[in-house]
Order: sequence, then C-alpha cells, then structure tokens
Amino acid sequence: MKKKGLLLTCVLLVLSIASISAKGDAEPASEQAAMNAPLVIAIEPDYFTFDPGYAYELYAPMVIGVVYDNLFEFTSGAAAPMPQLAESYTVSDDGLVYTFKLRKDAAFVSGNSVTATDVKFSFDRAINLKSNASALLDGVVSIDVIDDNTVSITLGKADSAFISKTTSTAYAVLDSAVVIEHGGVSDASAAQTDSAQNYLDHQSAGSGPYTLKSFTADDKLVMVRNENYWGDLPAFETIIIQDMPDENAQLLAVKAGDIDIAFNLSSDQLSQLDSIEGVQIISSTTMTMGFIMMHSDPEIGMQVSDPYVQKAIRYAVNYKELQTLIGAGTITPESFIQVGFIGSKDPIDPASQTDLTKAKDMLSKSAYPDGFSIDFRVCDLAPEGIPLTLIAEKIKSDLEKIDISINIVQETWGGGFGDAYRNRTVGFTAMYWGPDYNDPNTQLAFLPGQYVGLRAGWTADMNPALAAMYDTIVAETDNNVRTGFIEDVVTETGEDSPFIVYAQYPKYIAASSMLKGVEYSNLYRLDLAEISK
Repeated sequence: MKKKGLLLTCVLLVLSIASISAKGDAEPASEQAAMNAPLVIAIEPDYFTFDPGYAYELYAPMVIGVVYDNLFEFTSGAAAPMPQLAESYTVSDDGLVYTFKLRKDAAFVSGNSVTATDVKFSFDRAINLKSNASALLDGVVSIDVIDDNTVSITLGKADSAFISKTTSTAYAVLDSAVVIEHGGVSDASAAQTDSAQNYLDHQSAGSGPYTLKSFTADDKLVMVRNENYWGDLPAFETIIIQDMPDENAQLLAVKAGDIDIAFNLSSDQLSQLDSIEGVQIISSTTMTMGFIMMHSDPEIGMQVSDPYVQKAIRYAVNYKELQTLIGAGTITPESFIQVGFIGSKDPIDPASQTDLTKAKDMLSKSAYPDGFSIDFRVCDLAPEGIPLTLIAEKIKSDLEKIDISINIVQETWGGGFGDAYRNRTVGFTAMYWGPDYNDPNTQLAFLPGQYVGLRAGWTADMNPALAAMYDTIVAETDNNVRTGFIEDVVTETGEDSPFIVYAQYPKYIAASSMLKGVEYSNLYRLDLAEISK
C-alpha cells in the first residue's frame, strides 16, 4: 500500500459517530474540523480476530493490511506484488529457496527494528498454530535467519504463486519481542501453548501505518495512525469501523452524513442515492464468489452426496434469477476459478445453464428419482450485502421444481456454523469465498483432497487425476503452460464437483464525495491507507 503523507493534528477521537459529518457545505472553521475528523466506515463484519496467525475471514485483511506489513503487498492498480518489507529477493534454480533482503529503515510501533528474526518468528508461529490461516504456509519447510536483514525460506515444492502468497495476512510480520512478552510461541507446541491471540485481538504488534486502538465485538473497531511509521503517513489520524449489519441503516447513515463510507449496499439501494449531493458511488466486479456445497460423504451429505443429485441441482438452479436477486453487475463463472484469473473462462450464459428437463433426467438416474426432503443449513453472513438466507430461499424455490424439498435451518456463524463448516460436518449449504491472495492457485483449495474440497468430503481418491492437478499447477512456473492446466480444471469441475458456483458478486460502495482513493480491493476490501480528503 503506497501511503500518502499528510500532517494532521490530534483531535476528535472522543466524538460519537452521530456527530461526524464528512459531507455538506461547510464554513471555514468546520472545513478544518472535517479534515481532522475520523474516517468512519460502516460494514457488516465477519471478523472476530486480528491475530494474523488465526485470521481467515473476508474482512479481517481490511484491518490487518494497515496494522501489519508483509514482505510483499498489492498496491492499487498493480498487476503483480510489490516489495514492502522486502527490498529485494533471489530464487534458487530449482525454485525451492527464496532469499529476501529486508529494508533497514522499517520499525515496529514499539520502536523495535524489523529484522529477519521477526520474519522467522512470525512465519514459524503461523505454521505451528495449525489454524485455518496455516494452510497458506503449508509448502514452507523452513525459515532461516542469515543475518539481521536477510532471511531464507525453503519450500518443499516449487510454488508458482509463492510471492503472491506472501501478500496474505497469514504472512504478516509481527514484532517477535512484543508477541513473546504477551504469550506468543512459535515452536511446534504453539497450537497448545501460544496465548497471544487475546492481546493481538485488541492491540497490535505491527509495523504498519495504523495501530489497533480498541475492538468491541458487535460495536466498533478503532485504529489510530502510527505517527512513527517508517513510510509515508496516511491522511486520517483515526479510523472507526462501525459494525452496522443492516444495509438500510448504512444507507440512511451515509445519506445523513453520519458515516463516510457505506460498504454493504445492494444495487437496489443505489437509486436512493441518485439525488443526494455529496455522495459518490464506486462499483466494481469482485473476486467474491457464492457457491452451493453438497457434501460427498453419504453420512453427512445424505441425498446430495449422490453425484446424479448434484448434477440435477446444478441444472435446476436458476442462475439468471439469482443474478437479478444479487444485483446489476453479477456474473456467473463456469467453476471456482473466477473470471479475471488466468485460465478462467468467460461467464456462463445464465439462461442456457438452467435446464429443468436435464435436471429431472439426472434425478431419475439417482437413488432418489421421486425427489426427497433435506435440511439446508445457512448462516447469518451477507457477502457484499446480500444475506445468504436470501440466497437459500431462492435455491429452495428452484429445487421445488424438481421435487427436492429443502428445510432451511438458520444458524449463526459464530454460534457454531463456522466451526461445523470448517470441521467438514455441514452437509448442504450456500457459502461464499474470497481469494486469500491474488493468484488462481488460491482457488485450487477447492480441488479434491485440498482443504476446501475436504469441507465437502471430496477426497483425493474420488478423482485422483483431478487431485494430481494441484501439484502440477502449483509447480508450473511458465504461465502459458499453467493457464492451459487451469483451463482443464475449469472444464472438468464446471460439470462435475460437489460445488456449484452460482455468482461472482459485484461491489457497490457509497462514500462521501470529499473522499479520494476509495477503491475496492480483492485482497484488502478497502486499502484504508490510500484514502484521503
């Protein structure tokens, strides 16, 4: 993230959100106050931790991305990762050993210099915590400190996306001295003995342009500018991220000027902002995709574990109506390799993809030719402002047309659904996914035998040839060859897999017209350090 320097005086942290206005015609005195006011963002968050070793939710990078630094980062408009804490790097001829030279001027908020020891501690800890985030470091065999400013990372196998992976929050570099002081452990016992998460959930140990001031679940998060940041200072002294799950409340708040950015608006709500002065609309296509998951283990997925039932559902879903429901700009990729990645294909024609005759034919070949009833578990999350419960109702309506009756069971993500989903015990659901890093290799997690594939009970022995494509693609450093392999995966999984991708979401953000640099980021959601007035 390139940071824009701007000296601001320290004021207004104690103001309530209701008193904040970033819009309107101001008198000279109030203009100065507006420039010094906090940046207030309303979102429907899914995060619950800001410990980089654990964080794996869609919105966590919005915070972690400005509190911590990485070896590499994705800057606005960049097609490839750019150095951040790394000054330069070399790769061995076999593609297994990466040696990074660190910049010497980077320091943590504590004042401690960023060293190779901190990189090793951070990566070892992330690996040994054995969390969901740990999967992003699965290929790392060892991290070795060469000297204070040189660190070497050895991989078990060549990885064509390794530099892109280092931009993810799992690779954030922590102040090892501070984390150890608060219970941090990086050795093999970390999963059992590390106790630093609570500290890192409410304070930070990073070298980024902001520090975490406070976090109250279901209320708000406050970050303050790191005045000793080693790079260019960001514009805003204080950022408040307000938990506002109701998109209508977000709409009213941005119209009234009580917030600066409404992050979870639907396309239907945009028309209500057409005549509102001082509000700008930012729209883009995201890499966030929604999918139906059908567990392949009969004991968990029950009827939907039947491959013919899975195909019947694939043809029964009305993709065109789902696109309309989600809003203008929605597209439907052929498979879990989103449109925009190398190897992806053009969006499918939603009208031709739905075929009830084929759906009924597939069902007739299954063990349940006369249809069946089944529970459909759905949680309370709302990707890009669209509740998954709304998607579930649409799927229920579609499947009734082929005599599949689903009973929608509503659950909360934090109340057990999240754990069940990750522990591979959810049989039939609608969920969503955003890339962990900006490379199609991140989507290979959906292949049989990989960690998302296994959430659907899709083991490697169910499709050994397809499972083997993971290693083939990851090891291939020639992008032209890799593209061909990915295209093959798209073709096969678009026709036969326990995942049905029903949409690639658009994104609509309403923001004060006084703001600059408000852009959607697939990695960070918003690059907060880029926003200014």
